[in-house]
Amino acid sequence: MKSIRIFFVSDLHGSEVCFRKFINAGKHYQADVLISGGDVTGKMIVPMIDEQNGTYEVTYLGSTVRLKDETEAQELMKNIRNAGFYPVLLTREQIAAMTHEDIDQLFNTEMARVLSDWVTLADDRLRGTGIRCFMMPGNDDRPEVDSSLESSECVVNADGKIVDLGPVEMVSTGWANMTPWRCPRDVEEDVLAAHLSGLVSGLRDPRKSIFNFHVPPYDSLLDTAPLLDETLRPRLDPGGGIQMAPVGSTAVRQMIETYQPILGLHGHIHEGRGVTTIDSTTCINPGSEYQAGILRGAVVVISKDGKLVDRALTAG
Repeated sequence: MKSIRIFFVSDLHGSEVCFRKFINAGKHYQADVLISGGDVTGKMIVPMIDEQNGTYEVTYLGSTVRLKDETEAQELMKNIRNAGFYPVLLTREQIAAMTHEDIDQLFNTEMARVLSDWVTLADDRLRGTGIRCFMMPGNDDRPEVDSSLESSECVVNADGKIVDLGPVEMVSTGWANMTPWRCPRDVEEDVLAAHLSGLVSGLRDPRKSIFNFHVPPYDSLLDTAPLLDETLRPRLDPGGGIQMAPVGSTAVRQMIETYQPILGLHGHIHEGRGVTTIDSTTCINPGSEYQAGILRGAVVVISKDGKLVDRALTAG
């Protein structure tokens, strides 16, 4: 048994460039293990209208852009993919004929296709390197994500599993406490608590383990986010500033306080980048700037006797 070096990220949200950086990070940081802690897929498709005369039109980030040829269209499609969206070429007639159900199905198709391409890329880059790679869906990811992750040779879907990393075990879940958006894997705190208890009960020794839980523990500074009103807009304080509040999970915090694993790996709150300590547990949220193409991450080193000996936040 030897010490292990882990590179951890979360909330890639469909960003092509961030995923490529993640897969290449194993070599760059000399990591033994790569972990992506949930929310791997993008949030929407971006229709690119093929005018059938060699030109294209797309409405993106609030502006309508007209592209004079396929070269410009391909360049914009690349930028859209890097920002975490799914560009799709359609004619005006196809768009006019689409129902809400058609649009939803198209999103599912593109989401699954891109994730399958990612898995293929990961297999090509990681095969024979000895680098282990774990990914899991987060609360924002639809159920269709799971089958794409299960199809890989080198990527393991860690969700709901306990995996042996050598000096420690890791238990993972992408479930989260309820959010205002009612995401696919959002549940009430009591349901999340029961789910976590069931997972943790399978560990040999929780104190020598990693809790890879997508949502951070409540009131940990890793979960501070804008407070929203009933219309999902940020609330403002009397001075005009945005009100911030803890939005993490009380169930996750209770699990950490009860079992005190050596490490908690979290994401979910993009602006919650940081490192904190709850009792004897070090908890990390690397944050996320996927739309800017910046990969926020964390490198951690665990000794052969199961102790956290180093950790550092990264960006690139």
